[in-house]
Amino acid sequence: MLSLRSLASKMGEEDKRKHFWVCFFLQFLFLPWLSVGWAISLILLIGTLKECWDQRYGSGFCWYDMLANALGMVAGLLAFMALQALGLTFVRS
Repeated sequence: MLSLRSLASKMGEEDKRKHFWVCFFLQFLFLPWLSVGWAISLILLIGTLKECWDQRYGSGFCWYDMLANALGMVAGLLAFMALQALGLTFVRS
């Protein structure tokens, strides 16, 4: 079992930061056009497919990458909702 410190260290790796930020920005790309449920589903699908690709052709499936995806997705959703509450984002009519 990982300690909180080692988990934080793992999440600080460059690859995990990339996963986080890609999913964060995918929320901003999808949320103006899709419902929250569809946006989350699509991002989870993209992340899972990427890890399956890694399993077959890369360094292997990584659950820490999936965690970074989920954290980025949640952070993106919260940031989008905060900006929307301030009237700073556009949404579909």
